[in-house]
Amino acid sequence: MEDTIVTRGNQITLTKGIREKLSIKEGDKLVLNVDGGLLMISKKNSGVFDDFKEFLPSRFESVLRSIRNSENERLKRLGIIE
Repeated sequence: MEDTIVTRGNQITLTKGIREKLSIKEGDKLVLNVDGGLLMISKKNSGVFDDFKEFLPSRFESVLRSIRNSENERLKRLGIIE
């Protein structure tokens, strides 16, 4: 646990130790979550889903595009329109 101070401009400074532990450098994006009286800060990982590319079927993009383009067909299958 480390202490920091809120400045007059309502900013906080992440100490060197915290930055090193999370590998935070200038320009990185952080995510702030509030749960009751607890503030949680984590480094935003834009590549979090990169490892899941093999999870989806190879035709996923074309199937998804087909579903989105055929809205009327989907509504017919659901019995919403004739």
